[in-house]
Amino acid sequence: MANSALLKFLMVTLLFIQTAMAIAPSASASEKPSTESPSLEHVTLQLKWLHQFQFAGYYAAKMKGYYADEGLDVTIKPRDTFKNNIRQVLDGEAQYGIADSILLLYQARNEPAVIVAPIFQHSPQVFITLESSGINSPYDLQDKDVAFYQKDTDGFSLLAMLEQIGVKPKFNRVKIGSDLDMLARGEVGAYPAYLSNEPFLLQQQGIDINIIRPMNYGIDFYGDMLFTNQTEATEHPDRVERFRRASIRGWQYALQHKRELVEYIKHTLGSNKSLEHLLFEAEVIERVISPQLIPIGQLDEGRLQYMQNLFVKHGLIDKKFSLREGIYRPEKLQITYSQKELEWMREHPVVKVAVDKAWEPIEFVDDKGKFTGIAAGYLNYLSQKTGIHFQPAQELEWSEAVMQMKNGQLDMYSAVVNTQERRDYVNFTQAYLKFPMVIATQRDEAFISDMAQIKYQPVAVVEDYASHENLRKFYPDIPLVLVQTVLEGLEAVSQGKAYAYIDNIAVISHTIKQENFSNLQISGETPFRADITMAVRKDWPELHSILEKTLSGMDENTKNRLTHPWLQVAYKTEVEWKTLAAILVPMALILLITTLYNRRLSQLNKNLTQTQIQLTESNHKLENLSVTDHLTGVYNRSYIDQTLIRESKRANRNETTLSMILIDLDDFKQVNDIYGHLSGDQVLCQTSNWIQSHIRETDTFGRWGGEEFIVICPDTELDQAVGLGEKLRQGIEEQKFPDGIKLTLSMGVSQYLIDEAINKWISRTDQSLYLAKHQGKNQVVSCRDLIQDRDSSSFPPVDLIQ
Repeated sequence: MANSALLKFLMVTLLFIQTAMAIAPSASASEKPSTESPSLEHVTLQLKWLHQFQFAGYYAAKMKGYYADEGLDVTIKPRDTFKNNIRQVLDGEAQYGIADSILLLYQARNEPAVIVAPIFQHSPQVFITLESSGINSPYDLQDKDVAFYQKDTDGFSLLAMLEQIGVKPKFNRVKIGSDLDMLARGEVGAYPAYLSNEPFLLQQQGIDINIIRPMNYGIDFYGDMLFTNQTEATEHPDRVERFRRASIRGWQYALQHKRELVEYIKHTLGSNKSLEHLLFEAEVIERVISPQLIPIGQLDEGRLQYMQNLFVKHGLIDKKFSLREGIYRPEKLQITYSQKELEWMREHPVVKVAVDKAWEPIEFVDDKGKFTGIAAGYLNYLSQKTGIHFQPAQELEWSEAVMQMKNGQLDMYSAVVNTQERRDYVNFTQAYLKFPMVIATQRDEAFISDMAQIKYQPVAVVEDYASHENLRKFYPDIPLVLVQTVLEGLEAVSQGKAYAYIDNIAVISHTIKQENFSNLQISGETPFRADITMAVRKDWPELHSILEKTLSGMDENTKNRLTHPWLQVAYKTEVEWKTLAAILVPMALILLITTLYNRRLSQLNKNLTQTQIQLTESNHKLENLSVTDHLTGVYNRSYIDQTLIRESKRANRNETTLSMILIDLDDFKQVNDIYGHLSGDQVLCQTSNWIQSHIRETDTFGRWGGEEFIVICPDTELDQAVGLGEKLRQGIEEQKFPDGIKLTLSMGVSQYLIDEAINKWISRTDQSLYLAKHQGKNQVVSCRDLIQDRDSSSFPPVDLIQ
């Protein structure tokens, strides 16, 4: 999470010297007794850290009344550093929470975590290096000392990046945030950080740094995600949707009013960060949310699947699991408007709409003077649902409509792209059409993969379109040819007056087809999205809320009915025989050659397949021999050693329990001496087979050496392992062995301690087994029992007691 060492130290110290009311509730307006209407539903949002801009959208949703508009009274709780904030939500202490990709690890353990909306489209987690170090990329970290988190899960995106490129640094596991100066002192070559935090602290000290981002090397994880528990998602799906909708609306407001939220976080919520740091954080947070490119809260299930695959690949998750139950999917419910919204609709029966009369197929005025297109269909739908008459100002040119929106003479845009300049005077709804912004050129031009390729080339854009604003702001070196309509822009390219025209793909494709621009093509994409939203004047928040609710309640069939007819492409149907022959004749020759070749290849493939089967079987046998004990057939010492390392790492990462049972066959030497080694081998095999069949599938059983065996028990506490050991002891005691041999077992049991060295864990288990033998054999002794005997001079010293 985005935090500094100083902030964390101060807040933890305050927890000891102040009362809880002094540091959290009284510091936060969100924690004061609610003054909301008693009819509002009360829910709690548990933050993942202390008050800072990282959670500005939720503060804005409460401060501006967006939660109340949705019938919710929300308490926002800062992190209690002594509690697991995710567990607080899963256990029902709070209904909603904030967490990052670690949620997938909880879901893999069948925990009831449900992802509602990813707010941060990119993780802010990075490595920072000193500029003077010459370490500019992760490739430079090979064999370098690198500070890293004590748990892999805290920095998994960084680990995945290093694994992806095959770089292996020397990790110095420290408490990250406790000593950032170790980087400045040159003790490590790189330090893990959050873009919104440590870079600011170092820049304040005048230290120049490099930033290494995983997303630049193919690892692009979600950052902060809003989540809930399964009970809330199942029993109150409408409330989850209302909370999600209000939170996204809050984030839209927060990013458009950063200074206002920074002042609120600093002076009302009492953040220990400076105003300058909070403003720096606000800019970084906007970049990782990427609202200009992706609608806030948009979830791509494919990205979650990609993240899960990486977790499995790197051993954080044992196997893949279904994501279906762990993702909230809004139900299309009957729309319920608040009393305030109903009153507003009665008082505002007519809304004047800024439209573009020449933006086919999104919206336009046809030859008969009728306003039509996709946006017109959406306005009709909204009118049917709300009773509001949406009056398009179709007589205005687009630049005139924009000016009247800015002056407050018009009330809303029906179809517009979300841009920084427009956010100064309107609030945007969710996107109802999603398109890339593309580049149209003449047909003989090459593919454009980078905007640098059209640097200094004249590019046509419609004045006051999003393409105009984006190019003017981000690519000032591109000379712009301002036009008034899409048609005028494409004509300029067709006639060579401009090198390219930029707009959304639907508009360009439609106009090229309609106007038969046979010499034009789409030659590339820009870095910008052209997702279409509606936008409402800032002093009408009620209308914004009404539109959001109504658009959210629209079913897919209705969306398709309003959209698809305008986006269908008409294909040429005439048969061009010369072209067809030029394609089919070479294809026929290729088919003939391929058929003859395949007959020969088929026999070779049969032989190869048989050889591969035999090779696979042989490899499988060799693999089994390499990990199994040749006498008993259970796992051997080598495999057990690997399993101990693997399971202890998993326990460290996931903070899960892990126990070990060390088993010794009592007086087994006498069995060999009296009955012979052949009988002894039969006893070993029968004992190992019986134990193997009476442990759980998740346990690992193997031969430790001689007459000693071991059981490794993941996700198992000490008392559970003792119970399993007792079950095994009783079972073997009742077994009938050859030659009337009677056999008993002595066992030592211990639970793994997080970050404990494996040899110490084994030592504690071995000491427990020693005590079981020392006390008369045929018993199970846990390492807890060592406490009573640790003063005995005949007993080995105890290193650690669980």
